[in-house]
Parts: sequence; C-alpha cells; structure tokens
Amino acid sequence: MRTISVGVVESDYESFRKASKAQGRPIAQLIREAMAFYREERLERRTPLRDVPVLVGHRLVTGLPARGELYDEVFSRVIEREP
Repeated sequence: MRTISVGVVESDYESFRKASKAQGRPIAQLIREAMAFYREERLERRTPLRDVPVLVGHRLVTGLPARGELYDEVFSRVIEREP
C-alpha cells in the first residue's frame, strides 16, 4: 500500500470525519473506499452490456462480462434513478 498526502477543503474533511465517527471506521478507510469507487466508475473502461457482441453463428465473438459487472450495471441504474 502506498501513502499519499492530500489537501482537502474543510467541508469535505468534516463530512468524512462525521461519517468515520458514525460508522466507527477510520477516515483513511472511507477515503480508500471512495477512491476505489471513483476508479471503478470513472477511470476503468467497461463496456455497457448493450454494446457487447453476443453471437456470430454459434461461437462467442468476445467473452461475456463477469457477474460483478452485470450487478454493477443493473444496480447503478437503480441508484441513479432514486432522488
């Protein structure tokens, strides 16, 4: 694991501090989770299911998405629609 230093605005720090206290977890753990979420959602390219070629003849053109990718895509759409 690498160590980094990051300057944050006071409001962000307070939000993470309160969440940390409420959940009984270190701020660093919450920030690592937030960074992992950002990486998965914004930095890693994932092909939407509607763009995955299915079959040509009787053989797969490309591998099917993993189960986790299916769940992520389905449930991210549900979360986006909630107010």
